[in-house]
Amino acid sequence: MSDRPHNPDLPFFPCGPSDASLYTDAPVRYVFTQELPVTPDTLFDIFEDPDTWAKWALGIARVVWTSEKPYGPGTTRTVIFWGGMEVYEEFLQFDRGREMAFVFYGTSELVWTSFGEHYRIEAIGQKSCRLTWTVAFEPTGAFGRFYPLFGWLMRLNLRSYLWRLKGFSRRWAS
Repeated sequence: MSDRPHNPDLPFFPCGPSDASLYTDAPVRYVFTQELPVTPDTLFDIFEDPDTWAKWALGIARVVWTSEKPYGPGTTRTVIFWGGMEVYEEFLQFDRGREMAFVFYGTSELVWTSFGEHYRIEAIGQKSCRLTWTVAFEPTGAFGRFYPLFGWLMRLNLRSYLWRLKGFSRRWAS
């Protein structure tokens, strides 16, 4: 793990190994689709800006890119959530304006055995696009034991990310 960044002051729980099969084979999968009032390139401007995530993704306090641009496969990023949990991501795909996908290679709390997200973007007009977002994971620990009770709440929260992203992207574009 020494070649991948993580906070040495926090516990480290490895995730994975994960590859693109996670998006189809994980025990828990959510797939959401949302039309957004921005071009695919503008949507990637939003995704690449570390300050925007906390404005539309409830629970995210901060995003830190730990790789330099241009982003691509192997790029790493740290996401810090409210309460201080950190997740450490490695991108499997980063095709600006079209697709990005990452997996967690580790977390600071024992929550997932594996976790990944896949974003597929299609232009549907001159100034709009369709985002298909897959969230796939295998819960573990206390989260895994209680997930059957509140999985519906997680699905609702994740779905609300896209509603907020739609409003945020509209403001970003104007």
